[in-house]
Amino acid sequence: MKATGIVRRLDDLGRLVIPKEIRKQYRLKEGDSIEFFIENDHIVIQKFDIMSKQMEEINLMVETLQEMYHETVLFMQEEWLRQHHCLIREDFFKSIRVHRVSAFEGEYVFQEDSHTYSGVVYPVIVTGDWYGGFVMLFEQHRYRHEGLRAIEAYCELLTRQQTQ
Repeated sequence: MKATGIVRRLDDLGRLVIPKEIRKQYRLKEGDSIEFFIENDHIVIQKFDIMSKQMEEINLMVETLQEMYHETVLFMQEEWLRQHHCLIREDFFKSIRVHRVSAFEGEYVFQEDSHTYSGVVYPVIVTGDWYGGFVMLFEQHRYRHEGLRAIEAYCELLTRQQTQ
């Protein structure tokens, strides 16, 4: 564990303020859920991400879709993007946080890349909240309906797993 040198006091209701520097570094914002763990008499807090449990399955789905359809497939969620070293433009990431299947054309997706892409976004929505989304990118503007149906089915499966 790395010491930060920052000390905070609990208030009379047991609340604790997470320092701004730490919130910024770990992209914590108002409304985020925090998970608590006890590890060797230490209290450990971590940003809770409902999709973390399915990350191995999501990786397999992305790999399978890419092999089957020879298109770039991404899972738009911070943990997945970080693990795969995908630097996505912030404006693109914000624009695809949609609650329904959406197509796009001529978008700049990656940082440091001047190439534009077309594609489709399949969001994973659980109880009205956006938890990520599969994006299939098309360089040749070729939409493969069977690939899109596979993504749609998997998104539905992820959503159902979270609501059970």
